[in-house]
Amino acid sequence: MCKVGYMISFSEAVDIINNNSMGVELGVEKVALEDSVGRICAVDVYSKINIQPFDNSAMDGFGVGLEDLKLASKGNPIVLKKVAEVSAGQKNNLDMLLKSGECIHIMTGAPVVSGVEAVVPIELVDIKGSQVFFCDTPENGANIRRAGEDIKQGDLLLQKGSVLKVTDILPLASAGVAKVDVFKKPKVLLITTGDELVTDLNKNLDLGEIYNSNFYYMNAWLIGKGCEVIHVNMPDSKETFKGKLLEHLPSVDMIVSSGAVSAGVHDFVKGSLLDLKAEILYHKVKMRPGKPNLLAKLPNGVLYFGLPGNPVASSVGLQFFVQTALDALQCSLTNAHRQMPLLNSFTKKKGFSLFLKAIVHENAVEIMEGQASFQTKPFLNMNAWVALPETGDDALKPGDMVKVYPIL
Repeated sequence: MCKVGYMISFSEAVDIINNNSMGVELGVEKVALEDSVGRICAVDVYSKINIQPFDNSAMDGFGVGLEDLKLASKGNPIVLKKVAEVSAGQKNNLDMLLKSGECIHIMTGAPVVSGVEAVVPIELVDIKGSQVFFCDTPENGANIRRAGEDIKQGDLLLQKGSVLKVTDILPLASAGVAKVDVFKKPKVLLITTGDELVTDLNKNLDLGEIYNSNFYYMNAWLIGKGCEVIHVNMPDSKETFKGKLLEHLPSVDMIVSSGAVSAGVHDFVKGSLLDLKAEILYHKVKMRPGKPNLLAKLPNGVLYFGLPGNPVASSVGLQFFVQTALDALQCSLTNAHRQMPLLNSFTKKKGFSLFLKAIVHENAVEIMEGQASFQTKPFLNMNAWVALPETGDDALKPGDMVKVYPIL
């Protein structure tokens, strides 16, 4: 149980999330390769074959032995007899042995038969019937793709915890990987709270109402992370909240809410969780935006992330807290950062970790105007967060190195 009124550091909050996420099993399922993009690999995947599977020709040309052409030149062309033809996908002539004085017409991708030491491109020879004239001596292995030259049997193709990308499909398909073991999609209950929220974007707002932008952003973010989302929007009612929580709790892996986590009259989340015998792991973090962040563990072990209602604060909570839990659940690491020089000056607030809307340029990162937790217009142009620690220099100047987290 957290200490009442105790505000923890951002790094402490991350440690608590990791410690309470490790060992939780989502389960594993097999999916077809063509359906795997965006999923998290659950096991290491190794190639069962060489790629290329066999020595083959890199182009249309003629397979030759080097000894036959060692004296070939433009002034002294060497004539070899074409004795066979080998095409990709055909099995004719594959067991033949190329003899001295002979050459074989070979197509791109066709297996290289015994005795062939190089392939001469078709545009570099003259052909008269079965006679082929060569004017140059090729290098050993010229235009031959060797078995395993690209990927060797036993090579690691995918590491457990990696997010499958569309660029992974080519090597995996080349290796004959038809199905991939992936973690099951986390089932997340998404709760948005507030009597003032309107989820129907086609409805005209009455005085005092606002559109439920948090739902649309959080729902899209969670789906983009491969989650199955169940959304519940509810009024500021403690009893309704507890009822919905109990209804969905047995079937979800995680709960994320926005709003009602501060200390106001209608901030009922913490009290409701305590009524349900949840353990409050932390409440209030030394960070801006997002100080009222709450994390609880329900009796069945499901984590509850109570994010603030301000839209920017909730988006920071998703990126830096919920993402941390998803990474731990799926043995992944997607919240990686890099160090970049700052483009502009910035004065930070003492004693808090700051998460700032930013634009990554080619060689530097710019902290944007409009950093208030209600300001969403910068989202139209931002592509990263800059994270500043609670310690360190308060006045940052151009060229100072800062942590940059890309928007994922």
